[in-house]
Amino acid sequence: MEKDKLISIYYFVDERGNSPVRDFIKSLSLKDRAKVFAYIAELKKQGNNLRRPMADYLEDGIYELRPKDNRIFYFFYLKDNVVLVHAIKKKTKTIPKNDLKLCLKRKAEIESEYNRITKLEL
Repeated sequence: MEKDKLISIYYFVDERGNSPVRDFIKSLSLKDRAKVFAYIAELKKQGNNLRRPMADYLEDGIYELRPKDNRIFYFFYLKDNVVLVHAIKKKTKTIPKNDLKLCLKRKAEIESEYNRITKLEL
């Protein structure tokens, strides 16, 4: 990634026009929401240079942001774009397989249908 070039962040949008990640973030307390947006701002600045403890690579192109016990799952799209595809409150040591499957399904949908995302303005 070029120096000083910011990543663009997008929300996944489902077939009904809903954004599950945006809805998840809205449901959080003000303090947790602020933490999530701070992590997203850092992702926007650092891109794929963002590492643990803030972010981690899971598998098949899926990464997670790790603010406290919240997890925001994302992938890189067309080089300088990040798509936030799913979010959960983590309750177990490992990420549930169904959540990972959902992330991969949404990633495949976006890769075949670009209009399924909406830009996040920070």
